[in-house]
Amino acid sequence: MKQKISYFALVLAGLIMLAAIFYSLNSGISAQASSGAERYTVKAGDSLFIIAGKYGIPVAALKQANGLKSDWLAAGQVLIIPLNSSTGQSKAKSLKAILAERGITDPWSTLKIVINKTNHSLSIVYKNTWLKTYPVDIGSGGLADKQVQGDLKTPEGTFYIAEKSVLSPADYYLGTRWMRLSYPNAEDAGRGVRQGLINSQTGDSIVNAINAGKIPPQRTALGGGVGIHGGDIPSFGKDWTWGCIGLSNGDVEDFYDYVSVGTTVIITK
Repeated sequence: MKQKISYFALVLAGLIMLAAIFYSLNSGISAQASSGAERYTVKAGDSLFIIAGKYGIPVAALKQANGLKSDWLAAGQVLIIPLNSSTGQSKAKSLKAILAERGITDPWSTLKIVINKTNHSLSIVYKNTWLKTYPVDIGSGGLADKQVQGDLKTPEGTFYIAEKSVLSPADYYLGTRWMRLSYPNAEDAGRGVRQGLINSQTGDSIVNAINAGKIPPQRTALGGGVGIHGGDIPSFGKDWTWGCIGLSNGDVEDFYDYVSVGTTVIITK
């Protein structure tokens, strides 16, 4: 009988200890939230890099705020986003502020754009140093590389901004900013000729335009009209474009003035 009493006493003590730990952790989160934090639910395809870039905070700060020892995240996981306690706002900084902090005065000739389709991210890079990341949507045709006109896929490869336009009033689908990309590029032209999608003359026209830094032929079987633009509306859902890279108007406006015709754009899966 004494052994049974001792056993139940031990179990009860353990339950009390677990409850105390849970209360302590929960209180810590509540205290952190009240002192300046917000919560973010991890989505499929998210990474610490993307989330930290979205809020303009270092990855290390995000990991520290959540007690993370690794970079692994699971969809549905809730993260604490540390905020500026004096304003109650997230520490997100504009690209303009980031450039000023780093003393970068020549962004137009040195920045490049790196897009990862799997992570749904667009990053601004300065001389191989990451500056800021924005969430994006891609073509509704899926993750595969663009092949032909109308497949609704986002191309992969190295391109450049071939045209820039401020759209006023805003276009319903393109938003307030448009940056045409140099798709199809020389590699696409070679593929098109090999597959019999275009003839060698059209292929040469594409290559010549790329070598001259101009807009390549847009009305071929390979497709065209691929760019980076705003216009993201919640009702559009995920991956709502016809092959372009879509952002919110606020995000595309944040970096639009700091890239130029000729800026390198790298798109990977």
